[in-house]
Amino acid sequence: MAAATKKSQFVMKLFIIFCPFTLHIIQGLEAASAGVAQHPAWMLLDAQDCGDSVADRIIGGTNAGLGQFPWIARLGYRSKELTSGIEWLCGGALITPLHVVTAAHCINSAGFILEWVRLGEHNTLTDPDCQLWTCAPPVQDIAIERVLPHLNFSNFHQDLAMLVLKTPAVFNDYVAPICLPRPELPGPLLGEPLTVAGWGKMNMTTEERATVLQYVQVPLVPPAACDIFGHGFKTSAGEVCAGAVMNKDACGGDSGGPLMKVYDTPEGPKTYLVGVVSFGPTICGIKKPGVYTSVSYYLNWILDKLLVNK
Repeated sequence: MAAATKKSQFVMKLFIIFCPFTLHIIQGLEAASAGVAQHPAWMLLDAQDCGDSVADRIIGGTNAGLGQFPWIARLGYRSKELTSGIEWLCGGALITPLHVVTAAHCINSAGFILEWVRLGEHNTLTDPDCQLWTCAPPVQDIAIERVLPHLNFSNFHQDLAMLVLKTPAVFNDYVAPICLPRPELPGPLLGEPLTVAGWGKMNMTTEERATVLQYVQVPLVPPAACDIFGHGFKTSAGEVCAGAVMNKDACGGDSGGPLMKVYDTPEGPKTYLVGVVSFGPTICGIKKPGVYTSVSYYLNWILDKLLVNK
């Protein structure tokens, strides 16, 4: 019972964030991204393809196609009391063969130790996963070598972390990196739909969780719409607000997962990581928005972490 309580406390209801678009947030982005365009880590990222999906095409969510989000990662935890096997409690996004972006609040939890990253998952009940006559390779479970949370993480501000893998992921059609937004990339507009995906709760009143990867679209809303959670919380320049659509949001188990936007590029459509699931209402799916950590705002921090030990 104690272990179940700890797990229940840890598997929080969360959402994701994206690039802000009001004036005070844009000013914050300009300050945070000074010099980012010339960051040496872009050489590492430019050496790989990113943001490509082989598919043609959560609460209120829809089953994803096989390989639709090949950068989606699941984070595996071992109970400190050794009362169960690996629990997959948070999400993340693969950005290089060795790096996964997630939320800082997913790093430390009473009763659990973060140990593994799983890549290439689609249906949690099958391995390998198949749709019609197409089958993906088996999942890749990779041990975590280093955990690099944002050192200023507090009260869900700066809710960002980087995981460094012990061995590199093997890229294929079902395991591939998502793109990071360059400073010159325009941010989403208010009201524009963004995409979140994960294996979180599918029911507002039960612990029923998705077995097949789900995705849902949530609109960008003004930052002030998220100043509703009490305890002195106020949306900062490094956070944005999305959602506020009845029965459509990211829920428990989606924590740390990606908020995504597809951009047209000279190489065709590419998916970019614009946010990371942070937190939202305690009741899933109600018509209240959620708070998300902005990838554009913390882009320089992310790029710096890619060069640790280089």
